[in-house]
Amino acid sequence: MDPSSLLSGLTIQKIAQSLLPIVLRKAGERIAQALNQSDIEKAIKAGVEAVDEWEKQRDTQQGLFFHVDPDGWNGVDRFLGDYFTNSAVLLELTQPLINQGKPNRDILIKAFQQQAEAHKIKLNQQASLPDWIETFVNAYFQHTATYLKFQVAKKDYCQQLAKWFDDVKFAGIAVPGQEVEKSEKLAQIFVMPDVVEEVATARDLELERLAEESGEKRDRALLEKTTPRKFLADQLLSQNQSRRVVILGAPGSGKTTLMSYFAVMLAQSKAEDLGLDGAPDWLPILIRIRDLARHPDKSIIDYARMFAEKRIAVNTLPEGFFEHWLSDGRALIL
Repeated sequence: MDPSSLLSGLTIQKIAQSLLPIVLRKAGERIAQALNQSDIEKAIKAGVEAVDEWEKQRDTQQGLFFHVDPDGWNGVDRFLGDYFTNSAVLLELTQPLINQGKPNRDILIKAFQQQAEAHKIKLNQQASLPDWIETFVNAYFQHTATYLKFQVAKKDYCQQLAKWFDDVKFAGIAVPGQEVEKSEKLAQIFVMPDVVEEVATARDLELERLAEESGEKRDRALLEKTTPRKFLADQLLSQNQSRRVVILGAPGSGKTTLMSYFAVMLAQSKAEDLGLDGAPDWLPILIRIRDLARHPDKSIIDYARMFAEKRIAVNTLPEGFFEHWLSDGRALIL
């Protein structure tokens, strides 16, 4: 049985949405803000996938829901959706999210049996409900613990990243009685530049390439591009519809400083200042190409980890840290 037939994406989302207010009420706003709904959804999905894998190792006729349709009024998805949003079940699922250990298996089993009876769900007596619940709980607990570690690591990472790039030093000529070197906060002295967007289609680029190869003079009518737009650079991430942007400019024009500013704003949870939605848990990954080029044996992720741990004194990052945010589209590589 495919995991999506046990719980649909919408049902998983509904469960996660039901959990967050309980976490807020029981643990306070600080912990609730550290958790992301996407993380909770992943943990629930991991539990469902673990159960699915467990059932695949058994005979088909021994599946817990062998006698139940996947969908419909009395289907598996609706039943599990109601079960996992049951108040008693939600309280147990909250436990690992507030560092209170694993959910109580006995409570979950009892609630499952009561819910099945209320829904008139015929569970397969050849299947082991305690093992089903235990399998789900173990996977769910493992992933919630991992994501909490990620959030703790992210806090340290962002603090060190902001500290490193927000401190701008000015080196001057030694003058008696004056400081030789002074520093200021980047966010306080940064002046937002304008950028001009150049839009070229694949056909434009191909025509340019052919013209260059043939040595012929470019036909401006054929190579005419979309009229470029000019706007402040802080709108770059919100105005641009592409997921990839290349910033071109002469040496010293401020490209690196602009990326540093973006990284500092994101690290300080000021995504709205860049026109981004503040709800996603953004993770900035700032990589200077000239530094990356000195390590041709390392991937971008490996270099980002090395830079964080060796250069800016971030505590050892958990395995899969950067991949976690990248897989959700919540990371910005600058």
